[in-house]
Amino acid sequence: MKMIQTLIVALVMLLNLAIAQPSFADKPPVTSNPDYISITEELAKATDPTEIAKLQFEKYIIETGESFAECRNLTANKLVVYGKKSKLDQSTFDNALYVLPSGKTTNEDWNCQGIYLPTGLNNDGLPVAVKLVTGTQLVAKSNPETGAVEINIPAAKVFKAGEVNWAIPDNAEAIAAMQLPQAPLD
Repeated sequence: MKMIQTLIVALVMLLNLAIAQPSFADKPPVTSNPDYISITEELAKATDPTEIAKLQFEKYIIETGESFAECRNLTANKLVVYGKKSKLDQSTFDNALYVLPSGKTTNEDWNCQGIYLPTGLNNDGLPVAVKLVTGTQLVAKSNPETGAVEINIPAAKVFKAGEVNWAIPDNAEAIAAMQLPQAPLD
């Protein structure tokens, strides 16, 4: 009987080691993160106090956050987000567009790289892509008065079409015509 109990305990311990996330494993150093490198370089050159504060905040997010960015859609509509391309994606863009349904959050194992705003950040009518740094937990809400999408953090980078190798469609109709996959959800 003792032999069976010992065998069961040993089996449970081996199974635990195989399944459980290692608690003493080191996270990859943040200094090798491309966002961290870029922010550190920009911070060294920055002179505007507002810009310095924004960059220090982004650096803090990377240093203390998770190894992924998360997007939460609290608007009444679908939100278009950027993420890693699938192996089958033949586009020349650096990432792919996905749909994030209303009330949903992207999966924690999936890095939300940014969001697409068809009318810009200030509802100025110019479509933009808002880049997120690693570790960001973005929450998008609709302004009840203007209907514009508002985000809970300062945008790391805001790109217009042609400024970066991301798909930034001209308008909401162009997005509607695309067959976008749904972003992986929590």
